[in-house]
Amino acid sequence: MTAFCDELDDRVPAVPIRDDIARLREDFLVLAAHEIRTPVTSLLLQLQLTKRMSEREPENTPAWAAAMLAVFDRQLGRLARLCDDMFQVRRAEPAQRAPARSPVDLVALVREVVAAAVAHRPVACGAIAVAAEGAVIGRWDRSQLERMAFHLIKNALTFGEGKPISIEVRATRARARLIVRDHGMGIAREDHERIFARFERAVPAERFGGLGLGLYIAHAAARAHGGAIRVESELGRGAVFIVDLPLAPRPLGRERAARAGRARPSRRGLARRPPELPLSAHLKLAHVKHAHHRAQRPH
Repeated sequence: MTAFCDELDDRVPAVPIRDDIARLREDFLVLAAHEIRTPVTSLLLQLQLTKRMSEREPENTPAWAAAMLAVFDRQLGRLARLCDDMFQVRRAEPAQRAPARSPVDLVALVREVVAAAVAHRPVACGAIAVAAEGAVIGRWDRSQLERMAFHLIKNALTFGEGKPISIEVRATRARARLIVRDHGMGIAREDHERIFARFERAVPAERFGGLGLGLYIAHAAARAHGGAIRVESELGRGAVFIVDLPLAPRPLGRERAARAGRARPSRRGLARRPPELPLSAHLKLAHVKHAHHRAQRPH
């Protein structure tokens, strides 16, 4: 039997089992996201309607009902974001993540994401402080940056062990920088690169939930804008995630060629203008032409 298996192994080509497993996992997540999103969307709409009715008649809404609505809102929001992450498994691929750029204030965007995270964070999580000096405006994809900031803040809340979280946004002449710092459990040095890959986790799944997609989505968003993301951390000493984004997108080859074409008029159908000559050169040229015409006259 062993000899037969050895012979069969030589005949069968090697199959990248890890790649196949990852592909099957992606297909399953996308299918599951499609199936989950419809009921979640319906529940969210019903929840919003119920909240509006309770806000219009607060005297007829018991306190326990308002508390339950807040819980439903938080949990359904988590499900909706989970579905979105599952869809991003495919959308975050390099060929599909071209940003839809528009002017975005990174400071205002981060503050909005922080406010949403604070509203839905567990009670045991620490305070979040945002430090910035004025607006930091660039041409970025707002939805991609919102998703990136959300996952970085969510990561800090999850692994920050209830300690304060600090966020800093600043800019130089060429780039913007976002820094998210927690004081939690930290990340081992050997895991610094691995945590940005799909489905990769540096913690046991038994203790922490999630799909291992948050940092991958944040990394893909930074790379799509021509930026970079890295982590500085050690076990037991917290983690610092640093994102650098160009303030102005780098022009593509076609864009440069188009601008060059607009700058120079087309030669088709247009006479080429002669170079400008000084007056003395024009006089000499006229003298030469006159002499040439006299030489051509019959005597």
